Amino acid sequence: MKKGLNILILLCTLASSSLFGQELKYSDLTGDVRPKGEFTSYVSKDGATYNIGDRIKIGVPSSNKTFAYISEGDGIILPISQLTAASSGQESEIKRFTVLGTKRSGFFVSVRSKGITGLSNYSIQLENAVATGEVRSFGMTSDEALAELKKAKDKLGLELISQEKYDSIKVVLSKYIK
Repeated sequence: MKKGLNILILLCTLASSSLFGQELKYSDLTGDVRPKGEFTSYVSKDGATYNIGDRIKIGVPSSNKTFAYISEGDGIILPISQLTAASSGQESEIKRFTVLGTKRSGFFVSVRSKGITGLSNYSIQLENAVATGEVRSFGMTSDEALAELKKAKDKLGLELISQEKYDSIKVVLSKYIK
């Protein structure tokens, strides 16, 4: 009886995790079919993983005054408008991932987030916002990764780390270096 109950609990846990929490990857967006479901995490083009509840930092607008890939408002209570430069440096908490676009134009991930201070809700086209610096990626830029790799090489040369440690650092950083 106890063994049967344990199996039932295991099956329910597996079913609920597959139904209610999925990981979405950038590579999932390249097909002909729009990915559907409730996504709890997103692995971006640069390999960074974003989860619901994570905080992301608003960067600088790609134009002088407004953000091209970040809007605020919900269209019901507050009108939808492009975020202004005054919001640079603020943090926002990820609430939801949505796949938008069409087969013809291509699919992309939109993040719905809530500002940490105030009542602002943001819609962010994540990949475009990261590429233009409107959102600070969890990953590293190519230059940041290269600088870290050079530091590790210096430490290896000074015998502060082992060759194995350097090799493991190099594997992690290589995916960010273009």
